[in-house]
Amino acid sequence: MPKAVRKYKPTSGLRAKRIPSFQNGGTVAEDMGFQQMLDYTIKKKGGKPEQYLDLMNSIAYHETGAQQRMNPNAIQLVTKDGKLQPIGAGRGMFMFEIGDDMGGVTAVNRTVKELKDSGMAVPSWLNSLYAQKSVDFSRLTPEQQRFLFLGNYLQHPNANFSNYVNGKQSAEDFWFNYHQAGGSDVERERRMAWQESQAARQKPKPKKP
Repeated sequence: MPKAVRKYKPTSGLRAKRIPSFQNGGTVAEDMGFQQMLDYTIKKKGGKPEQYLDLMNSIAYHETGAQQRMNPNAIQLVTKDGKLQPIGAGRGMFMFEIGDDMGGVTAVNRTVKELKDSGMAVPSWLNSLYAQKSVDFSRLTPEQQRFLFLGNYLQHPNANFSNYVNGKQSAEDFWFNYHQAGGSDVERERRMAWQESQAARQKPKPKKP
């Protein structure tokens, strides 16, 4: 699960404004969508759309686990009373955690900062999340979750998408170093679990009769 950091607090309020379209070179008045965020990320960090989509899908496939594969409404399963129950703090495809100063809030704060620093408008749905002390990713659309994933790592103090898209860093290393919250004491176990889930992800799906 993602690590949380201290909240970003702007010195002034954020107001909607026209934003540049990185697809057509013009401007649009409506909210920025995931495709525009992806185009912007590629413009800034390089790479191809399929590389970012594969990274996100790899992490989402692993984080949601065998019981909730790729479910945008997934809630972390925790063992209680002898059985797994969806009561954990991790939420959504990427298991960003709910709570004050936790991963969900961090992802929102970082994304707002990235957009503000770049002179782009903050989408209305993101402005609404920015006012919250806790963000539940399981209540967001898949596109919104991916939008925040990109924004989170564009502002991450250590992660660099360029290293991933240029082949200097694997998806596994990106996930272990920047997304999951464990340290060296659990590295072997966590990496083995990642490799198992990715092997399952790569298995051909059985053909329908």
